[in-house]
Order: sequence, then structure tokens, then C-alpha cells
Amino acid sequence: MSEVVRFHFDPGCPWAWQSSRWIREVAKVRGVEVEWRLFSLAIVNADKEDPLADAHAKGTAALRSLVLVRREGGNDGVDRVYRAIGERTHERAEPLEPTVVGPALEDAGFDPGLLDAALADDSTMDDVRAEHDSAVAEVGCFGVPTLVVESGKGLFGPVIADAPTGEEAGELWDHVRWMIEKEGLFELKRERDRKPGAHQD
Repeated sequence: MSEVVRFHFDPGCPWAWQSSRWIREVAKVRGVEVEWRLFSLAIVNADKEDPLADAHAKGTAALRSLVLVRREGGNDGVDRVYRAIGERTHERAEPLEPTVVGPALEDAGFDPGLLDAALADDSTMDDVRAEHDSAVAEVGCFGVPTLVVESGKGLFGPVIADAPTGEEAGELWDHVRWMIEKEGLFELKRERDRKPGAHQD
């Protein structure tokens, strides 16, 4: 029986994107099932204005569209659309704006009109905020990626510049999985010397 792992992400975060590529590999080699959960970095960094009400705030249109994608296509739909958005924004350097979200929806097999529907439906703001607040309340989530395992324990990270594949991805998961369960382990960190996706020889 596979283990369900909750992966909290903001589609605008390039570090979460690399980790999402990794966790998809983990699903292949370790048999985990990934549950994709929304998190808004705009909420974390907001002052007084509500970023979810601003369709042009970075990631807002994508997050709110993903709410309707989940309602129509479930977790698999969120997976496909997040992948399509990530390939456009993080692989092809297209800006994460509403004009990119519609084509990404279409790439993933959804009606691009879901974008306008999501931005016209205030309940999509409520759902994004609910998923965000739940992650904060349950595991103290403050950024992405954050992983939560079936025991209810979670950890920020891993923050990786490049996504390992195959058994290397599985080995990283084995270590990360152990750390998630380790009581009293809070943080490992080193200075970042490259951008996500920038290979180092």
C-alpha cells in the first residue's frame, strides 16, 4: 500500500518546482502517492491588501484556477495543470501571469475559460486561503515546498537546485522521510550558490 505525501506548493516558486519534479520521480521509484496542496507565498508576504483579490498578483490567477481544476479533475487534474504551468514558467521562462495560465490549462486538457471563471468566483479565494491556513495550523508551514507524511508530521524542503531522477531521487526521499519523522530536528541549511535549474559541473 502506497504512502500518501502532501506536497504544499505555490506555482510561482522555482524551488518548489524543482522539488515537485523530484517528488514525481519518488512516486515512480518508491511508490508514494502525491497529494498536491496549495500554499500562497503572496499571503505570507502581504501587508494589508488581500493578494488573492488581485488577479495580477504573482501566482494568484494560477492558484485560484487550480481550485476549479481540483473541483473538476481532482488531484490528478491539479498535478497536470501544475506541471503545465511549471513547464511554461520555470522551464521556458514565461512570466506567471493570467495570459500564461489559460494556455497552461489547455495544455493539461482543461478549458482555458476556467481562468475567467475562477477569477469571477470569490469562493476560489476562500479555498486557497483554507488550504494555506490549514498547512500553517497543522505543521507551521511558512514556505514551499513543504512535505507532510501520513503521521501528520511535516518539514519545509528539500530545497534543491536540480531534481534528481531514478534511484538517486529515491535515496534522497529515504533520507528526507527519516528527517520528517525525527523529533527535535528543525533545520539544515547552507548558502545557496546557484539558481534553481542552474546546473553546476
